[in-house]
Amino acid sequence: MQKLFKTICLFLIAVLAFNQECPAQVKKKKGHLSVRDSLRQKVLRRDSVIRSFKNVDGSVNMLLGKIEDYTTSYVETNSDLSRGFDTLEISQELPTLEKRMALMRNAIDRSSTLGNLVTIRDIIDHLKNQMDSWEDQVTIYNNQLDAIRGKIADFKSDTVLRNAPSDSSLRVKTIAQVQDLDAKWQTLDSNAKKSMIRIGLLENRVSALSILLIDLDDRIDLKIHEFTVKALTNEYGFIWNPHKSKTPNDLGTAFAKTSRLVSLLYVYFITNKYNYVGHVVNLLILVAFFAWIYNSRRKIAGLNTGYNDIFKQTNYIVKHPYLSTLTVFAIISPYLYDHATLAFAHTMFLIMMASIGILIKNNWPRPLYKFYVVLFTAAIFLCASSLMVLITYPDRIMLLILSSLVIYYSLQFLKDVKRNKEEYPPYTLRAIQIFIGLHIFSVLLNIAGRFSLAKLLAVTATLNLCLAMGFYLLFQILMESLFLQLEGNKKTENSLTSFLDFKELQKKSKGFLIKITGILWLVALAKNLTVDDYIYDQVNDFLNSPHQVSSTAFTFRSILVFVIVIWISGLIARVISYFYDFAGQQTKLTPQAKKTRSSILLIRLTIFVVGFFVAITAAGIPMDRVTIIIGALGVGIGFGLQNIVNNLVSGVILAFEKPVQVGDIIEVSGKSGTIKEIGIRSSKIECGDGSELIVPNGDLISQHVVNWTLSNNNRRVELIIRVAYGTDVVKAEQILKTIIEGNDDIMKTPAPSVFLYNFSDTAIEFRAWFWAAEISKWLSLKSSVMRAIYIEFDKEGIEIPKGQKDIQVNFPGNFDNQAPPNQAGGAAVPSQGH
Repeated sequence: MQKLFKTICLFLIAVLAFNQECPAQVKKKKGHLSVRDSLRQKVLRRDSVIRSFKNVDGSVNMLLGKIEDYTTSYVETNSDLSRGFDTLEISQELPTLEKRMALMRNAIDRSSTLGNLVTIRDIIDHLKNQMDSWEDQVTIYNNQLDAIRGKIADFKSDTVLRNAPSDSSLRVKTIAQVQDLDAKWQTLDSNAKKSMIRIGLLENRVSALSILLIDLDDRIDLKIHEFTVKALTNEYGFIWNPHKSKTPNDLGTAFAKTSRLVSLLYVYFITNKYNYVGHVVNLLILVAFFAWIYNSRRKIAGLNTGYNDIFKQTNYIVKHPYLSTLTVFAIISPYLYDHATLAFAHTMFLIMMASIGILIKNNWPRPLYKFYVVLFTAAIFLCASSLMVLITYPDRIMLLILSSLVIYYSLQFLKDVKRNKEEYPPYTLRAIQIFIGLHIFSVLLNIAGRFSLAKLLAVTATLNLCLAMGFYLLFQILMESLFLQLEGNKKTENSLTSFLDFKELQKKSKGFLIKITGILWLVALAKNLTVDDYIYDQVNDFLNSPHQVSSTAFTFRSILVFVIVIWISGLIARVISYFYDFAGQQTKLTPQAKKTRSSILLIRLTIFVVGFFVAITAAGIPMDRVTIIIGALGVGIGFGLQNIVNNLVSGVILAFEKPVQVGDIIEVSGKSGTIKEIGIRSSKIECGDGSELIVPNGDLISQHVVNWTLSNNNRRVELIIRVAYGTDVVKAEQILKTIIEGNDDIMKTPAPSVFLYNFSDTAIEFRAWFWAAEISKWLSLKSSVMRAIYIEFDKEGIEIPKGQKDIQVNFPGNFDNQAPPNQAGGAAVPSQGH
């Protein structure tokens, strides 16, 4: 029993010893895992599985990735293809365009006038632009389709998709996915081929039309060239012996063909989408200008008094607002289109002439109005004649008669212009002389059989002279509109236009408007001579031709752009300066307002700097070239531009520090005056004698400058009043205080002061101090106070002593003792003097 017990105990001990962990094992046992450790173990287990899977079949992972990539690519490509290609506009307009081009080909063959040939060429230029845009659009579509075809080819040529995995379960699944994907790409390929066929056919039609346009362009250029050469020859025979084959007498046929062609061109011009912008802008100008003058008239009419006097100073827009608006619209509208048709230009011209006829009837000299009637009559016939498709003999006869009548009436009008030059606009005499000369030349050419050239000269001379009259009237209408605008806003103090002076603004804008109208008139002259395209091409070639100076390449276009941008910057700076200067002259400036006006220098500097960099960018000048120029400028500064740079930097310091400001009264270099302008390099000071002192900005920084109005406009006035000895000083002092304190123009704070100042040899002196609120009025205030003191002293019997001088005469020897009693001896003799 004891042995059994021992055996059981040993067995239990052995079991416990076997199950018990050794100390090393206890140390290696991990405690409870954190969330991060648990996640790390999961990632490690997953990577281990993937690695083991790859080791089993390494191509599966690549196959699955390819399937996923091609599926994503299919979705994107199919989406792009499903959106389709917007070719509806091209498809709808191509048939119409093809018919139109066939008509133009026939019109080119039938047309025998330069005006119609030029009009058709302008339409061809429009169509070429349209063809270029269509070709660009079709090219974009082709590029997109090429990209889609490339993706399809990549899918078909990919061999990875043809390798099935060794695992049977994976092989079934991947084969199904590849087959489904292959079906999708086959469908995509079929749709892409259909789109390529459709776009290809469209591209062929567009290309065919482009080639046809090039052919028409070459044909019309050749026709114009032949016309130009023939115009210098006896193309139609002498007026008494015309070439029957070239001058058909059937005026009705020519008129019918012309009407049909003009109507087609007119419809095309109105309905062409490229002219929609011009239509809208013209409509806006018409409405905006009428609203402008109507609003100005309403404001003037709203004044209680004086509006009739303002209206009497206008001749056009108050009496005829609708016709004035129509005149402005008719003159400007042809310039808002790129090559407006000749029929539209002539329509606007005749509307302008009809409108100005009513406007000038009672405002221009009577002989000028009669001459206008002759011009208008001639212009109607010449506009119709210039549109003719065929040359007719009656057309030649009518032009000959018309030119002769125009010459006769022009000579009559020329006599009146010579007698009364002052009644007519400048250069009227010279314009009429040139006009008569051109018509005489036209008559001679018509007689000699050069009818095309004769018509060209007659039309150009008449239309451009009428257009010059229209531009002159346009200038008058714009000035009247501006005048009404300014007068209508004078009662509005905070309005921007209330700070404008009409005469000054008219003076400044007159030259600019004359230049603009002159340029527009020259453009119209070039169009009437049909040389506008030639001039444009020549100027464009000249401006864009590259030139080389050393290693630097440039074009005149870049230089012109640079100059124009700098000029615009200067113009903007001058306009802003004008508003500030005129506002300062018309309003009473506080010190804060003066500081604002003085900041105009900073604004101008900012405009010039921004304009400089914009000009460099617009001109395409490389910045490295600019740094070279700046470096060279730095060398120049070091040698001889120190004073200029000093004044420029001083101007910037004046703008920031503001020791002096526009409107301040200062003393510098022994001169005093009011600062009228602080420029970039120098400042202008208006002196009291009317002169203007130009002071470099460096002097305003380096020299001692007395600024009377830096913080306020007050000025202390000091008077020295002398009274004779024996005067009641208390009474005199009280009189002075009463006069000074009773003057309303003298400031109460600081209070004026009167005190006894000095006992001189001849008088008792009082000193009076008082302050003038406005420094510009201190002299008049001082004068009024001195006047009051003199009158009051005279009334109270207070004597103001005169100045005295003592003269001592010394005689030599004893002559002093022998002098007569009534003569001066060695004693001092008082003498009344000044």
